Amino acid sequence: MNYKSTSVKKSFAAKMLKCFLPLTIALTVLLSSVSAYAVSISARGAFVLDSETGEALFVHNPDTPVPPASMTKILSLYVIYSHLADGSLTKDTQIPVGRALANYSRDPGYSNVYLDAGASYSVDELLGAICVVSANAAVMAIGDYLCGSEANFVAEMNNWLSVWGVNGYFVDCTGVSSGNKISPRGMATVANRLINDYPDVLNYTSLTFLNFHGYTYYPTNKMLPGGAYEYEGADGLKTGTTSAAGCCFTGTTVRNGKRLVSVVMGESSTNMRYVDTIKMMDYSWDLLSSRATNGQTYFDSTPKDYIVATDLRCFINDWEIPTFIHYGTEETNYQDCAVVMLRDLKDYGFDVTYDLATDTVTIVNNVDKDLTAGPNYGEQSQYDDEEKLELSDWEPANILLKNGPDDPGVYAERTFDINGSGAISIDELWHMGTVVWNEKYNITVVVTRY
Repeated sequence: MNYKSTSVKKSFAAKMLKCFLPLTIALTVLLSSVSAYAVSISARGAFVLDSETGEALFVHNPDTPVPPASMTKILSLYVIYSHLADGSLTKDTQIPVGRALANYSRDPGYSNVYLDAGASYSVDELLGAICVVSANAAVMAIGDYLCGSEANFVAEMNNWLSVWGVNGYFVDCTGVSSGNKISPRGMATVANRLINDYPDVLNYTSLTFLNFHGYTYYPTNKMLPGGAYEYEGADGLKTGTTSAAGCCFTGTTVRNGKRLVSVVMGESSTNMRYVDTIKMMDYSWDLLSSRATNGQTYFDSTPKDYIVATDLRCFINDWEIPTFIHYGTEETNYQDCAVVMLRDLKDYGFDVTYDLATDTVTIVNNVDKDLTAGPNYGEQSQYDDEEKLELSDWEPANILLKNGPDDPGVYAERTFDINGSGAISIDELWHMGTVVWNEKYNITVVVTRY
């Protein structure tokens, strides 16, 4: 079977989604006689809690620590607010910016607002940049000012996790590193502490735009008013996306004085993090309204070892290649990865051959081979990120990667068989050249010829 991403990308907003969701998901009757739809999500892990009571309302794989990407900044914000609370910092405090951070703020590979070397910025305006734009350099600048270095700032972050008994550990304050790890339950706990201890943060996370020194920025949170997935009561909180983390989102909504906090981690695409959040929020709000009839926490036990299409984009030697994402399993420490089909690599400067006797596919980087993909060959303009590609029961073939015909090569570790068609993690191509993840634009760039 030839799997291709041909379904039209969903573009309806949250209001339409809420109208049609009951028609597109299965309905079930719980043993407690409470009628509720069965919620199946595609996230690697997820959690919804009642902000006031801390009660879990929806859980899926809640306690496995995984990379949170830029949701890391939720804990960074808590540390900043703790210093505002003890008086060691005020919103009017001027934060100086050196040349290194100024240059970093202009790196197109990271989420940032432009900062000028030698200039100073108020804590107030940097908080807006962190919450709305997910500005890495802004949080690093405050961390350096408060603690002298990012390492010392991160030590304070980890200390708070220890105080709260949260399962997690951080190595940076931005979320760029895949070494940051926290569970969905832990992420929800941190977010809830931030909201309850320092509710002022919602004045920033609820902003629908930010004017910063002559530039206008719009929030990464698309569930806020006017967003593509606008949702009743949404007023925060933080997105995150890296190749290791997938697409993540910590959200919060409030209705009639009642607040929910939700987390999804390891989604296949930017829009799926909102689709699944809406599913979980809808379920949780309905659950709270049905408490008089014995509503209960929903546990999603749907297996997650599958491959789906994604709007994360990959480019090999300047041309985009059709890309999918594999949800990590326990054996891979729940690491997601971008996946490309072996048959497509021949159009991107590689020789691809198969030896039946050894069941080995050999991929050779051929710098003299013409690139036949073309500029629009792999464009991900249409895809269905809920349709799962079937993983075969049999073991995938061995895949030998060679950087030229004389290279003895290395064997790829993350390989897949999709109904007889071979596939490989894009990260495996490191042996042939350079693999770079661009956080700002959600793309991976592979260069094998210079």
